[in-house]
Amino acid sequence: MDTNLILKNKQIREKRPLTDDNKKYSVYENNGVLQICFKSIGCRYYLNGFCIMCDYGKGTNITKEELEKAFDEAISKSKYQVKILLLNSYGSILDNDEISIECFYSLLNKLSKIDIKNIIFETHYTTITEEKLLMIKEKLKNKKISFELGLESANKKIRENYLLKNIDNDLFIEKINLIHSFNMNVLTNILIGTPFLSTKEQLDDSLNSIIWCFKNGVNEVDLFPINVKPYTLLKKLYDSNDYNVISHWLVIELLKRVPIEYLSNIYLAWYGNRELEYENNEYTIFPSSCPKCYDDIMNFYKSFLANNDSIYRKNLINELITNTKCDCYEKVL
Repeated sequence: MDTNLILKNKQIREKRPLTDDNKKYSVYENNGVLQICFKSIGCRYYLNGFCIMCDYGKGTNITKEELEKAFDEAISKSKYQVKILLLNSYGSILDNDEISIECFYSLLNKLSKIDIKNIIFETHYTTITEEKLLMIKEKLKNKKISFELGLESANKKIRENYLLKNIDNDLFIEKINLIHSFNMNVLTNILIGTPFLSTKEQLDDSLNSIIWCFKNGVNEVDLFPINVKPYTLLKKLYDSNDYNVISHWLVIELLKRVPIEYLSNIYLAWYGNRELEYENNEYTIFPSSCPKCYDDIMNFYKSFLANNDSIYRKNLINELITNTKCDCYEKVL
C-alpha cells in the first residue's frame, strides 16, 4: 500500500471534529431493521489512515452506564416493529478498544432480555475470536446471530492499492468458518464504485467479489454504492476531479448480472437513503441520476428490499430497465 496516501488520508481525518460528547448513540430504521451505533473513539484503521472512503465518526468511548441508557432509549423510541437489530460502533463493536469487555458484556445482558430474535454485530474480521463467540453464544442462546464484516472487494490488489485496505483472504475465510462452527451467519460488505477503476472494472470487480463471497460461505452480501464523504481521501480526489460518483444505473446493472441463485441474499445499503450528520455544512455525496429517473430508482430500491424473492427481484430489475424514461442507463452501458 502507498504509505504517502495513507499519511495523507490520516491527515485529512485529523480535521474531522469529534462527535458531541452528549450524543452517545445514533439510530437508523428501515424495513424492520433497527441499527444502533454507539459512540466510540473510532475505528483503529480509520484513525491510522486506512480505507480511502470510510468515515463513521470519531469521539470518546462510552461507559457501561451510558451504553445501557443508550440501548434502552433506542429500543423504547423505535417507531416500528423491529425484526432485526444491528449493533455497531464507529468501527468494530467487538474491538475492546472501542467497546470495553465490561460494556460488551452489559450489552449482551440487555440483548438477552428483549424479544428481538435476529441480532447482527458489525465488526472487523480480525476481532472475531473464539472467546467472543463463546461469550455471545452463552448469553444469547435463543437468538439468530450474524456478523457483518467489511471486505469491499475480494481482489487483494484492488483493496490494497485503490482502497488502502489490508485483508488476508485466507484468514477472512477462516473467520467465516469459525463463525459457522458456532451456527452463526456471516454478512459481508461489498463496494461498487472503487476509485481508479474504469466503470467496467468497477462492475466486474463487484460482481466477482459477490460471487467469491457466496462461494466461500457468506450468507448475505450487503452491497454498498460508494458515498463520497467529507474528511476522506476520496473526497479530496472528488474535489480535484480525479473521481466521479457512480450512477445509480451501475448498481442496477450489477444487480442484473448477479446470478439468480444469489439474488435473494443481496441487501442494499447507503444508496442515498441516509447520511451522517456533519458540522460546517459538510454533506455526503451519493450516486447520481437525472431528475427523470430518480424517483423510479428510489422506489425500486424500496421494493427490492421489501421482498427478497429472487424471481420477484429479477422481474423488478427488468421492469425498471425496460420502462426507463431517460438515457442514463444507456450512458452507463
